[in-house]
Amino acid sequence: MRAHKVILTLTVSIALSGCLPSNEPTFSSRGAGPETISMHNASNEMKMQEQADALSSMTRSIIRKSTVQGAAIGAFAGCGLIILSASNAKNCVSGAVVGGAIGAVAGAASGKKQAAKRLELVSPSALVRVIGKADDRMDVVTRDLPNLLKKQDTELSLLNDRMKSGQISEDQYAHRFEVIKANRAELAEALSLSAAQANEAHRNLQDAKAKGQNGLDWHLSATRNLAREATSARSAISLL
Repeated sequence: MRAHKVILTLTVSIALSGCLPSNEPTFSSRGAGPETISMHNASNEMKMQEQADALSSMTRSIIRKSTVQGAAIGAFAGCGLIILSASNAKNCVSGAVVGGAIGAVAGAASGKKQAAKRLELVSPSALVRVIGKADDRMDVVTRDLPNLLKKQDTELSLLNDRMKSGQISEDQYAHRFEVIKANRAELAEALSLSAAQANEAHRNLQDAKAKGQNGLDWHLSATRNLAREATSARSAISLL
């Protein structure tokens, strides 16, 4: 991401200018100077962006796994069946093409033998796994984002005071300000995308349920909650 490169460039440039002391390898929140805070926050910003990007990637995967294949559904709908075996479904689609075979397929011995097997328009088990991974990322963002935003505000206030007292230049302040601004914008974009994709996945699952698939109540609730949490996290970000 662009923010990663900007942050790394900033860290190097400030260190070379003498604003970041090279003998400060660790961060302590107690009594830490603005330079140390900047370096620590820059690292946390990259980590948070990685979490937000991973979340948007996972919600995109949820969309793929929750999408009902239109061609297949059209064929199944033509058969007028909700419960089909895999082999029966294939025969049904073929019969729909040549015509007049729907009744024969519905009454076929293989169809009767597999009648208890419900047609899966989407894979619930695959969705559980990817939704679980997305929830884990969302938990990290929800836990760490407020603290990061607070530290960024504190850092900008300290740097502003330093600039006013002549300890750092206006360019040094502006450079760090722009990095934080870009970081927040990218986080907001990633979270907005995650929310939109979770909502789209929720609609896909509603479509699958409407077409006859059962057992999706948890998945519907989980995608709705994921969209809500991503939206809430986005709303906490004040763009500079």
